[in-house]
Amino acid sequence: MRVREIFFIILFITILLLIPFITKDKKVEFSEIKKVIEPYLHEEIVKEVGSTIIYNNYKINPNSLDGYISYGPISYMTVEEITIFKEQDKEQQALIVNKIKDYIAKKITTFEGYAPLEVELLKKAIVEVKGDYIFCIILKDNTSLWHSITNLF
Repeated sequence: MRVREIFFIILFITILLLIPFITKDKKVEFSEIKKVIEPYLHEEIVKEVGSTIIYNNYKINPNSLDGYISYGPISYMTVEEITIFKEQDKEQQALIVNKIKDYIAKKITTFEGYAPLEVELLKKAIVEVKGDYIFCIILKDNTSLWHSITNLF
């Protein structure tokens, strides 16, 4: 009886030690994320955003990142966008999340009063970290895209 109890204790401890390795996010490449994003790009959000706009909008130096992809609106009168930053450093990820939230708050202030639909989109924006990526999704159907992205991990 004593041997059986020891066996179950060892088994339990082993399972507890393995759980963090089993539940860890898998490595996902930008190409996989781009495939998931493509169906959400439409005539209002088709412009791939360059490094200058990334710096101007988010105050993030694109050269300091491990990579990024960003699709923004073709007009300054709309706010829909999908931006993904790749950064492995957890401290930097937290800083980037704060900069994204600052950007969204600034956009809300800009659009408040004359574009209530755009303000609602901004308020429902998804700003999340998953693995090495920081996501900023400002779309009408952002939860659908976010669900598709989380399935990659």
